[in-house]
Amino acid sequence: MLKIDTQVLVALRYRFDEQISEADILAWLYNFEESDWGTALTLLNQVSFYSETRCANVLEDGLQQIIRAHSGMPIAIYPIGGIGKSGVVMAYHIKKIIGRFNHILWSFVDNNFSYSDTPYLVVLLDDFLGSGGSACKLLEQITPNIPQGSVVACLCVAYMQKARTLLSVRNVAVYGDVHQPAFVRRHSVFGYPPRMKVVRDFALKYGACLYPKKQYVKGMDLYIGPLGYANSQSLVCFDHTTPNNTLPILWASKRRSDNGKKWVPLFPRRLFDRTRRDESYERLKYKWISIAQKISQGHINRLFNDFGRESIQLIGLLHGKYHKRSDSYICLLLETTHKQYEQLCENAVQRNLLREDGLLTDEGRRTYTSIRKKEFEVSSLVIDMIIKKEYVYIPYKFLGISRD
Repeated sequence: MLKIDTQVLVALRYRFDEQISEADILAWLYNFEESDWGTALTLLNQVSFYSETRCANVLEDGLQQIIRAHSGMPIAIYPIGGIGKSGVVMAYHIKKIIGRFNHILWSFVDNNFSYSDTPYLVVLLDDFLGSGGSACKLLEQITPNIPQGSVVACLCVAYMQKARTLLSVRNVAVYGDVHQPAFVRRHSVFGYPPRMKVVRDFALKYGACLYPKKQYVKGMDLYIGPLGYANSQSLVCFDHTTPNNTLPILWASKRRSDNGKKWVPLFPRRLFDRTRRDESYERLKYKWISIAQKISQGHINRLFNDFGRESIQLIGLLHGKYHKRSDSYICLLLETTHKQYEQLCENAVQRNLLREDGLLTDEGRRTYTSIRKKEFEVSSLVIDMIIKKEYVYIPYKFLGISRD
């Protein structure tokens, strides 16, 4: 077996904000032939991963630029695709960020929003722009309702260069981090063409096993190919999702067309694939609560009094915080909204499990580690909970003589 320097795996784990473990990287590498592992790690080292903190920082910087350029205008923030999926995460960030600005009149809007006669600063919001087609389609829909003199800008975390080109034709400025296709001939992140070609051929080889390239037909719709949707060749991944513009070998979870084996993604798109790494939580959450009840030693004011939704979410919160998961990830894991998550955190603070900054308190860490340490000692815990009493057994009959 090919030897891999463990320091490389550790460095990648920290590069991805510890949201990916060394075991996750190894599981992903096993998708490839061992002779291609070196190339796989070369590609992985160029992935642009946006943690929750990095997303918030980019959005805040972009929003500040937009407000400075168009101060004094009421702001209408329009999530591309509506308040759903990635829109929920972006709206959550914007709500927290814009609250720091003074004297800003703003609101989230949709197609039913009634504008006043005054010009607005309309901000199209998304996490990622690939081709820019979705933003242009939305712009066409809302333009008839926007008051004369309004300004439209697009705020995102990351976008491809061709999206900015398409939107600039429509006088829409884009704010966020710009990215080039991974295998562009000039200025590729993989260096000069011969070196870039090795990585491109690798991505094409395995990407075609997941999303084969189609024969071009005039007028055909764009599709997901070996190098991503519309051949975008993106290397952008987020903590909460991965765009289909990104190379499929990073996010796909389907079966390969060549051998039928299930592909193991490193940055999954689907909720199930993202949370399956925390299968210990899904599989053992009720067991953990049971352990917590037993080790409370009969205290009335114990943390977990039942197996209801609140107890399950609380144990899930401790699990996510202990493993340094982001707020967005924990929301996905617990299948809850950000508003419900904030209330859950407030309850945890009141119970001295979380600090005001969202980190575990010593009590919270002790509670979680105590439960996990007792995970394999449940049988002895059950025995300890049984009340032992001395009874004298008198049989109904003995040696043919009845008690009657």
